[in-house]
Amino acid sequence: MLAFSQPAFVSADLTTDLQSEINQKRSQIQELEKQIAEFKQMLQTTQSQGATLKQQITRLETQIKKLETQIRLTQTKISAASLTIQGLSSDIATQNVELEKQKNNLGQILRTVYEYDQESPFSLILENSNFSDFFNQVQYVNNLQTSVQDELTEIKNLKAELQAKKTDYENQKSALQDLKGELHGQSLTLDNQKDEKQDLLTTTKNQEKQYQTTLTDLQKKRDQIEREIFLAEEKLRLAIDPNSIPGARKGVLAWPIQDPLSQTFGCIETKFAKRSYPECNNGKGGFHNGIDIDADLGDPVRAALAGTISGVGNLGKYSYGRWITIKHDNGLTTLYGHLSAQSITVGQKVSTSQIIGYAGNTGYSTGSHLHFTVYATNTFSIQQKWYGPVPLGGPINPLIYL
Repeated sequence: MLAFSQPAFVSADLTTDLQSEINQKRSQIQELEKQIAEFKQMLQTTQSQGATLKQQITRLETQIKKLETQIRLTQTKISAASLTIQGLSSDIATQNVELEKQKNNLGQILRTVYEYDQESPFSLILENSNFSDFFNQVQYVNNLQTSVQDELTEIKNLKAELQAKKTDYENQKSALQDLKGELHGQSLTLDNQKDEKQDLLTTTKNQEKQYQTTLTDLQKKRDQIEREIFLAEEKLRLAIDPNSIPGARKGVLAWPIQDPLSQTFGCIETKFAKRSYPECNNGKGGFHNGIDIDADLGDPVRAALAGTISGVGNLGKYSYGRWITIKHDNGLTTLYGHLSAQSITVGQKVSTSQIIGYAGNTGYSTGSHLHFTVYATNTFSIQQKWYGPVPLGGPINPLIYL
């Protein structure tokens, strides 16, 4: 049973003011969304440019400004949702009073009808001086009985409206909680982006030559790490027990983020392929052990299925960057990589579609997106390397389950 502390009735002026505030917030939301779209376009432009220190700093600064605008947008959405909840609370309280009023009206009518029902037609005739008065009284009783039906219909309609408002109220409360979670994640992402910019300036001493030297060294280490992961998982794929995992069927897993697919699973042949192994595709491309889903920095990432958080790690500028793994009861383990922030801990139980982190560009990544891998749990483990904890397992094409 919901409890509402708001007053039963709200003045027309207060309702108008509330709606005016909501409309103002909606206008602010539209303007902020427009600014975010402009920042997104700027980031897409800088992504296609060469990798110089100045361009990288510009990109980070633009990303920071975009995140700050996203935070303002989320705060505005929170304000709008709170105002909407306030209005719904008042509507529900008013609706409850009106429902009680109609119930009282029905009770009075039923009592009157009952009193007339206790008297016989002969008694009614004796109480009236003539037949005209008698027939008027009979008609009055008939009208009362019609009023009973009208009141019942009105009460039924009021109850339906009240239930709809209560449902809307609960949905708005749930949306408000999600927005607060997004705000927390965006704040973490913003802090991480500022740290990344500062780390870049500190490491390179703001010198282009130092930046290029660091970049070259980093790329060599990345290629080595990627190859080690590939070779390890090639063996683990052979160890997958088909009886321990679900059969290929759509809907086994939910999409962790609702955005376009940007890279598929398996051997890839593209000029943009980062991995090039002789063992894969005759050396023409690289092996991709999951799928990539396009996403903006700070977008919520959700659990593909209920399970237990089995790993949370940060590989820095290598491989998956910030990552999360979830062990599911059906023999599958899912990996979420390149996150900007994580919002869960190891051992935590999560439900399907629960927010677990936020999309990013950490690790070995050329742009903000989510890397999503599905492993057979019987092959999966987390191994400690010099650059951090690495999730390893026999990968399965996620698209057979999504």
